[in-house]
Amino acid sequence: MKKRVKDFAYALKVDKATLVAYADLLDVEESKLYYSFQLPKPDLNGVPQSRTIDAPGIKLKTLQKRILKSVLYKMNLPEYFFGGVPGKDAVLNGRHHQGNKFFFLTDMKSFYPSVSNHQVYAALTKEGFYPSVAKVITRLCTKKGAVPQGCPTSSFLAALVVLHSCGDLFEEYKNRGLKVSVYVDDITISGPKDFKDDVQDMISDMRSRGLKINFNKTHYCTKNPRVTGVVVKNNGIVPMPYTFDLSKNEEISEASRKGHKQRIKYVNAIAKRKVVRVD
Repeated sequence: MKKRVKDFAYALKVDKATLVAYADLLDVEESKLYYSFQLPKPDLNGVPQSRTIDAPGIKLKTLQKRILKSVLYKMNLPEYFFGGVPGKDAVLNGRHHQGNKFFFLTDMKSFYPSVSNHQVYAALTKEGFYPSVAKVITRLCTKKGAVPQGCPTSSFLAALVVLHSCGDLFEEYKNRGLKVSVYVDDITISGPKDFKDDVQDMISDMRSRGLKINFNKTHYCTKNPRVTGVVVKNNGIVPMPYTFDLSKNEEISEASRKGHKQRIKYVNAIAKRKVVRVD
């Protein structure tokens, strides 16, 4: 599967000629195979915002789903990756740091657009895919030379690029007794002892590997850190304060209130699970 396009196509249950033709079609009619729209979203403080979604058409999305499930998910990302990984999410990402007191949190600026097709191709070849196969995967899963937000494969491929850019750094930080986690564009590093003096070097290290740091969302803290939508405490995690307010707010829809209530219930359930140490 990693060596020949024919075997890759077989894994997707697609004819090789059809697969190659579709990849070639993207070179000339890419814009016709996607549709873009603005999706409203709340940020971590509950302030409405929007994000641009580049959604693939039905046929392309079907191919991408097959690539994700039959090919990409066959690869194992390190345990500290929580975005784009089956069975993991933002809440589990926050819980990963439970018990630590000192936190460095940063965000990668314009994350998906900053992950180029060249980086995706390089990461795939490092994973053992032959150039011809890596080229087809890259072509089918990128738009305008970057990873688009809105494709099934985007989170995993972006995580793979981050791994091959900074994986050795993260392992070094872990060897120092720190905890590391990556959730999509959020990087969290925590420890039981103060490591503030190391933060500037960490930022420089990550920037030297090509990560674009969003300094507006970069900080070091010690009290009730907010990590990917949950508040991390020494003995557990709790939902964000605004979640409780919105769950009772009669000015928003019943569906929204229900969603926030379910969020509270889920966070509380995860908080009660026994912590399994994997570091």
